[in-house]
Amino acid sequence: MYKVMIVDDEVLVRVGLKTTINWEAVGFTIVSEASNGEQAYENYQKFKPDVIITDIKMPKQDGLWLVDQIRKDNTEAQILVLTCYDEFTIVRKALKAGANDYILKSEIEDEELVKLMASVKEKLDSQSKNEADKRNEPNLEELKRSLAADLVRKGFNLDDRLYKSLNKVDFPVTDSTFSFMGITVVPNADEQTDLTQVGFAVMNILFEQFHQNEITFIDVQPSNMYLLFIASPNLRAAEIKRMFSAADNGAMQYFNISLNAVFSPVFREIEQAGEVYRDFIEKSSVLFYRLKNPNRILSVDTINFSEPNVSDLKKIYNKNFIEAIGHENVDKVKEMIEEIGQYFEDNQVSPMIVKIFYSNLIGDIFGSYGLYLADREVFETHKSYHYQIEQSDQLKNINRLLQDLTEKLINEIRKVRNYNSKFMINQALNYINYHYMEKISLDDVADEMNVSKHYLSSIFKKETGENMSLYINKLRIEKAKQLLLESDIKIKEVFEKVGYSDQQYFSKVFKKITGKTVVEYKEGMGKK
Repeated sequence: MYKVMIVDDEVLVRVGLKTTINWEAVGFTIVSEASNGEQAYENYQKFKPDVIITDIKMPKQDGLWLVDQIRKDNTEAQILVLTCYDEFTIVRKALKAGANDYILKSEIEDEELVKLMASVKEKLDSQSKNEADKRNEPNLEELKRSLAADLVRKGFNLDDRLYKSLNKVDFPVTDSTFSFMGITVVPNADEQTDLTQVGFAVMNILFEQFHQNEITFIDVQPSNMYLLFIASPNLRAAEIKRMFSAADNGAMQYFNISLNAVFSPVFREIEQAGEVYRDFIEKSSVLFYRLKNPNRILSVDTINFSEPNVSDLKKIYNKNFIEAIGHENVDKVKEMIEEIGQYFEDNQVSPMIVKIFYSNLIGDIFGSYGLYLADREVFETHKSYHYQIEQSDQLKNINRLLQDLTEKLINEIRKVRNYNSKFMINQALNYINYHYMEKISLDDVADEMNVSKHYLSSIFKKETGENMSLYINKLRIEKAKQLLLESDIKIKEVFEKVGYSDQQYFSKVFKKITGKTVVEYKEGMGKK
């Protein structure tokens, strides 16, 4: 694996070169970058790159000076100069000084760059007497990736082996201050985009900030969040925020992308890393939400999640949401999805509570409209939706999932709306389930659905196997049995809460359905 250094005073050019191709796939790894000739020569002496890609016009020392300095002690390194169309006079000087080739900035494209680097690799291969050893030798980036995986697996609880590995990659374990950073990349348009490639480019802007401020870092390959462990002799929270702001401005300018970030309090002893990491990971789940200015970078010690009662949230939202689906009100459903999400975001509700709520809501949707959700060509299983919610790393993904499900469901309902028996029974059951505690009858349900009671009675018996009055009574008795589990509740309170106005009639129905009197049932449950 041959080593490459990129030198240019324009951040965008450096980022573009680093992300245009998969360098490792063509046999190279980028080990260093610099913004001027003087800095580049220092890095050259440290990393000894095989390939130097350099601009010519730069502050301090320019590219011509750099080429001349490198050629004084190395005639084998491949030097490629970056140029514009009107700089060929300077290019000739660079080639005369020892540069091997040039690259037009306006023509930095995948295929051309891959072809050029393949040619460069052939030249390096022919120069190298120990080619096989060189290609198989672990490079610094490979060591860092392996170390990062080990650190995460061990929760940053350092042992002797990890200390040695940190030293091996020149990570300063002494005389430094440390912090963890977590960053997510957020598109400004609410669209489903693969952010992986642009994410790497954006992160390189932040890495450039680290480089300029002499901050050492180890980055973990991202899942939903880029995890960074950073170190510097005098790291400060204000410095972390400043670097983030610069990177965020660059991301917006070049890619129309925003960044959200959290960071841990700065700590001085690397032995504290495990403890700080545990708190950081717990609080970093705030990136489940899209943070807004001026709080798009937060210190974890300012984050406090609220934990509202899920049952209370269900009472507020679920019934209206289910009914909006039944009324085929797409706009209302969309409005409620936004309203619920906004509540969670504004109150910084624990993501765990949010996921439990949405899983319950999906369960209620399947419970109310299961007959429509059986088509596997249109809908996934209840278990699949539950899993996707559980695995979601951002609220917007859950909202998108719920929006997709409800739109498909409403379309399915519309297909069978015209007196389809399954649709009507679902509608009747929903009404009964939400109004059983009131004085309702077949007439009331038929009026609500705007159909004749004789037709409704007929299809209800056909679909459920029992008449509606028996279904209502069974439902009420089941609810009564649940209430009777509460030791201090009175029987009078129970029958009124489940829709009966007469205690004697309630007792009669209760015994007919359960085979026991109310008192016998309550006493039996008490013994259990």
